[in-house]
Amino acid sequence: MKNKVFAYMEKWDMLRDGDTVLCGFSGGADSTALLLLLQEYGEARDVCVHAVHVNHGIRGAEADRDETFCREFCQARRIPFTAVRVDVPGEARRNGVGVEEAGRNARRRVLGAMAEELSASRIALAHHQSDQAETMLFRLMRGAGLRGLRGMAPVSGRCIRPLLCADRPEIEAWLSAQGAAWVEDSTNRETRYTRNWIRSRILLPMEEFRPGSASRMAGAAERLLELEDYMEQETRRARESCARPAKDGIAVRLDRFCGLHPALQKNLIQSCLSGLPGGLRDVEAVHVERICALPRGKRGSRIRLPGGNEAVLGYGELLLRPEREEKKEAGQAAPELPGECAFLGERFFFSVEEREKNEEIPVNRYTKWFDYDKIIQGIVLRTRRPGDYLSNARGAHKKLKDYLIDCKVPREERDRLILLADGSHVIWVVGMRISEEYKVTERTRRVLKVQKRGSTEE
Repeated sequence: MKNKVFAYMEKWDMLRDGDTVLCGFSGGADSTALLLLLQEYGEARDVCVHAVHVNHGIRGAEADRDETFCREFCQARRIPFTAVRVDVPGEARRNGVGVEEAGRNARRRVLGAMAEELSASRIALAHHQSDQAETMLFRLMRGAGLRGLRGMAPVSGRCIRPLLCADRPEIEAWLSAQGAAWVEDSTNRETRYTRNWIRSRILLPMEEFRPGSASRMAGAAERLLELEDYMEQETRRARESCARPAKDGIAVRLDRFCGLHPALQKNLIQSCLSGLPGGLRDVEAVHVERICALPRGKRGSRIRLPGGNEAVLGYGELLLRPEREEKKEAGQAAPELPGECAFLGERFFFSVEEREKNEEIPVNRYTKWFDYDKIIQGIVLRTRRPGDYLSNARGAHKKLKDYLIDCKVPREERDRLILLADGSHVIWVVGMRISEEYKVTERTRRVLKVQKRGSTEE
């Protein structure tokens, strides 16, 4: 087995001369075999191996026994060793997750911190072919796509998995031949943990029915990894062509997105979602398929996703972003003249000036001039309401809703627009157009000047 593992490490370029590698060491058969193999491999290639044990604080005296075993095992072989204790049950309660997930998070956090502290270039994990098969089955049950079905990668960032080429019976047989002892974790037999249930209820019967199933699944995972590498290259090209950064998220151009192969569409959506807060956590194949179907729906349609994100169909774009809370702003703000007024986090300054004859009115997006004497009910800052309208150059009224649709303003953005209004007549859609009826003309005697001066947080 040793030669097979070393060849596998060489194939995937896992370690190089002068590297420092951390080995996650629980004391079980898998991590014990991994540590011994790394030690021998390191001695021949000037690689420093450091063992790290995480005591999860779950099994009481048994956990202390495992920690003691690991410490003495490393002392006897002069392997640098560090033990870290974590209150995993407490973290699970505080973070609202299961103990199994909290344990994984704790191990990942501890190994990452130790790697930084020791300037380790690699973190070695003891996953083997049976673990790979369990991962594939678990993800298959969740409806995973290609990325999920290929299981765990031999090399992922600085994490390496040298034992993915070996199965559990082979590992135990090799350890016994070395005369090496290991400890058994009693919780590995508890089927309340997901992986244990899959192992005992699905994988073991599969092995009984068709011996070597786990090994063949691991081989399939490698072939899927090659296919996924190719798809990632194509996905990067598609993302460069279709996607762009947008406010709070990512916008995908529909004209280009709809021309992609369905498999590439799904990969592109997953790639974009992975860059959002929460990423792909708990996102399943059904979510991705629903997003890909959005372009066939109505503008403004949205899909809420796990992790607090959402997909929204906009005008010519598919918007992927953190989910927004709908803001229902009550009331309005009536400015004093002259004076400053704040509304929806923005600041405005109002003044009334006498218009000089033949004075030219400048063009400015955030400073506007209006005929003050045409204001009937008084000006207010507010959001849109039913019945709002503007007037055009011919004096005809146009519904605000129709104007915003013509301007392709997404539905979810319309309620956040700030309006300067005189009753139901919208004088100014801030940042956009003004109503023709209030424009300054040669007959204008007094001018209302309105300046948007930025956010109240500035």
